[in-house]
Amino acid sequence: MIALVGMIVLNMSCNNKTVSQQRQQNDSLTVQENDDSLEKSDSLFDGDPNVSGSTEHIGAIMKSIADGDANTLASLAIYPIERRYPLRNIASSSDMVKRFAQIFDQKFRNRMKSSKASDWHSYGWRGYSYGEDNALWVYDSLTIINYYSPQEKALYDQLVKKEMASLHESLRGQGWYPSCCYKDITDGSIVRVDIRTKQAKKEEIFYVRRNDEFRMSIYPKGNDLMGKPQLVLNGNVTIEGSANMMDYCFKNGETKIEFGDSFFEDEKELLRIVIKDKEMTHEIIPCYWLDLLHVD
Repeated sequence: MIALVGMIVLNMSCNNKTVSQQRQQNDSLTVQENDDSLEKSDSLFDGDPNVSGSTEHIGAIMKSIADGDANTLASLAIYPIERRYPLRNIASSSDMVKRFAQIFDQKFRNRMKSSKASDWHSYGWRGYSYGEDNALWVYDSLTIINYYSPQEKALYDQLVKKEMASLHESLRGQGWYPSCCYKDITDGSIVRVDIRTKQAKKEEIFYVRRNDEFRMSIYPKGNDLMGKPQLVLNGNVTIEGSANMMDYCFKNGETKIEFGDSFFEDEKELLRIVIKDKEMTHEIIPCYWLDLLHVD
């Protein structure tokens, strides 16, 4: 972020991921519950030769979800798996096991039991996506979960209300809700980003769109996080490619701040700050606003 005196004070994604070494060997793409179920496939899902990423573990991923086998699924995923802020990301295999029942409710597990190979489709040129709603994305291993159970949605609503209520009154209401929060480890500043969507349906808030509005609030080190931020900037998002690479740009007068998927160096997440003709980069790390306030 930027320290406003002399300098100034800043993706909504965490991309440092560790590949689990354990693999469950299961080639079936159809989960069989009884004699009326679709038959199991004896061969692997062949996949698209023009798409990178293996389909080898898709059957095992489906079966582990359908069977409620949290340990096997945990071994078939790459971490962290993002959840929409202010929900916490799935940080590790042990975290997946702990949260499995909350993330994959019985409704989704039943859906997996009746699923088949044709429910999967290539997603751009990288990996394979499940269902018309792209509920799961597999790039060799389970990489993205776009499904949100009613239990997880309820927790999301609870955290959103608590977080927005903690802000200065000038930042509350008007359709804004939390998008992400970072600590600038270069100068100690805290930055939060809020989003305001133009979509009418409540479920659409779990997806970022090009026409969404963004607001960045900057709190230099030592400032009261429940007070008025020192700087507020308005911004937008650019989304590119089948992988939905997102970059954000915020402006206020002669100050411009950019960050996102294009702003990484040596696995470090960066924000690019331009004040008049002076440019600088700061390293940032994701955090949770309520943790900073020590609110349970």
